[in-house]
Amino acid sequence: MKWTKNLNYPRLAMFNFIVLSIFGVLLRYLQLYDLPLINYQFILHAHSHFAFSGWMFFSIALLIALLCSDCKIGSHFKTILVLTLISAYGMLASFSLQGYKLVSIGFSTLFVLVTFRFTYLVFKGDLLKDRVNETVYKLIRGGLILLCLSALGPFALGPLAACGLKNTTYYQDAIYFYLHFQMNGFMLLAALGLLASTLPATPLPGSAGRWLMLFIYSTIPLYFIFTLWGNPGTGLWLLAGIGSGLNLLSWLAVCINFKRSWSCFSFLEKAALIALTIKCVFQTSICIPIIGEWTFLNRNLIIGYIHLLTLGIIMPLLIGQFNRNGFFNVVKTLVVASRTYIFLVVGYLGLLFTQPLLTVFNVAIPYYQNLLFLCSVLFLPIGWLLLRYLKKYRPTT
Repeated sequence: MKWTKNLNYPRLAMFNFIVLSIFGVLLRYLQLYDLPLINYQFILHAHSHFAFSGWMFFSIALLIALLCSDCKIGSHFKTILVLTLISAYGMLASFSLQGYKLVSIGFSTLFVLVTFRFTYLVFKGDLLKDRVNETVYKLIRGGLILLCLSALGPFALGPLAACGLKNTTYYQDAIYFYLHFQMNGFMLLAALGLLASTLPATPLPGSAGRWLMLFIYSTIPLYFIFTLWGNPGTGLWLLAGIGSGLNLLSWLAVCINFKRSWSCFSFLEKAALIALTIKCVFQTSICIPIIGEWTFLNRNLIIGYIHLLTLGIIMPLLIGQFNRNGFFNVVKTLVVASRTYIFLVVGYLGLLFTQPLLTVFNVAIPYYQNLLFLCSVLFLPIGWLLLRYLKKYRPTT
């Protein structure tokens, strides 16, 4: 596809974030007011699928492609990026109009196949391994393997529905399987791998390497925290506790081993790493049955956890990588926008996590939904500023 050489991929990625933010605003608006002919669940599905494909995967794939090709994007990777856009916007439109139907399932399947192809290209001939240090390779390799594993979730939905299990915990657990290995698996590990690519290429000490591998592998049993909503037996509570405990312990050990690198990170990257520590503590706490049962009864806590991971961790890491790759014109306004973004995320997450706690004492935050709507609106100018200060960058083959 020769015409793909004229596409400005970083600008497309940032434009996708703005589109995603618009749908986030629409979701918050629908919680306050009704809109004719607009189905909330359809928009929710469109928002989440576009977040994974159009923003997260597209941006991460772009950055990994640059690592694999010495700061250039090869023709095969350009095809991946274009197919990702087709599947992302196809899902955005079809889910918005009809929900889970043949067309949206078709675009979803295309996206899964694209992720398989991308993983193959990265691993083919050690394309990535020959260009990055050991830490980067382990994190990105782990993320891509879990990305492929996540496909088992949506592929299981059809057989489960055919067996009459659509309204059971098994069906929901399959959905959470996909969500977990996409977010805590691929997106988080790949974003951390990209961050590690900015560090000096020094060999990993033995203990640091083992803790890093434990952090990656603990993502697998960590999945069981997403099964606790169904009040399973003691065995699954125990597995969830082991997974989250190992994830927290190994993350703290990784932080200790890499503490000398702290000064190398930007404000956005430091904020993301602090948020990651908070996430690890939170997911460990919900493995205590009394806390877990209360958490799963409060939808805003689950939404808060998802946005802590996406807005608080992955997004800042990706913006940091865009900056390190020279995509932005570095101006004071951009620095202010980045810091404002973090403060906005803190405020937004603070609302999501605080109200459920106050409900225990029969206290309600005045105009709660309106404040959440306002926060979602304020993400739009941040996205516009980031887009405005992107350079006219066109990677060449």
